[in-house]
Amino acid sequence: MLLGIAAMATGGVLRWARQVPRGALWGIRYLRWGPIAAARIWAWLMTRTPQIATDFPGPGHSVAAPAALGSGSHFGGHHVSQFVLHTEGARDAYAKYDPPSMLSVQAEYKGLPDGIGSVAQAICQLAINCADKYPVDKAIAEVVARVQILVLHAEAKASEVYDTFVKEHEHDLMRFEAPRNNEHMWNIASRRPDGSLHMRHSVFSQACEEVQHIYTRYEPESMTHVAAEFEGLPTGLENIAAAVNFLAVKSADEYPVEKTVAETVAEVHQTLLRAASAAQELFPLFRRLHALDIRRHEDPRNGEEKWDV
Repeated sequence: MLLGIAAMATGGVLRWARQVPRGALWGIRYLRWGPIAAARIWAWLMTRTPQIATDFPGPGHSVAAPAALGSGSHFGGHHVSQFVLHTEGARDAYAKYDPPSMLSVQAEYKGLPDGIGSVAQAICQLAINCADKYPVDKAIAEVVARVQILVLHAEAKASEVYDTFVKEHEHDLMRFEAPRNNEHMWNIASRRPDGSLHMRHSVFSQACEEVQHIYTRYEPESMTHVAAEFEGLPTGLENIAAAVNFLAVKSADEYPVEKTVAETVAEVHQTLLRAASAAQELFPLFRRLHALDIRRHEDPRNGEEKWDV
């Protein structure tokens, strides 16, 4: 830049002295060589360095596998995560559920911590297996345990929902628990044909219990199946968070409940998303710590199976 400024100043003096034609650009080549050299160096470096990831996940979101690998071609990618599969079932079952009365909604609030606790127990089993059963680095078990702790925090927050609901709707609930003579005369709608007004079981809790029962009995056949569970853990937690979000949105927009109830359910949803975000660390850590083991599968040498034990 200094050379360019000096050259342009010299050009200005020469033009003033009528030694060069007006309009000639002096010193411009001193300003152009830097960007040209930088571009050439950059192009040379790109031919010598591998492609690296530049898109990183935000909270509660995952990044797709690199296009060069193709769908399902990485280690464990061609297996379906059992945790994802069954949490999807829980999410979809809850998305279709339409409570027939507020007592059924009450059951969902009451069953919320039990359902999240069941998910936490499933993750706990994965942590135990990583520590005691699977041939993986102990650091992986520690990450799974940290994810479980965040899910337990969500369970603790979920336990506040029912208490808040009962406190805010004491009068409404009393009409069911200790009805006055002909209490139904205060009803503003007719009773549903199916629908009894008795306490129901929580659909969310039952769906999550199914996740726990199936997942804790799951025995992976190989480390490729285990890798699929590591990769699927964030998505599975997002499925559970989505089910809780259904309850939060309906509490805010459809159910006749106080705002504080809906806000507490929304806090449970956010806590689960933080757990899902923490789980994003698991699969990259697994690939990094077991790069040599994984390379035997993704880029095997001739007769690689002869090293099998």
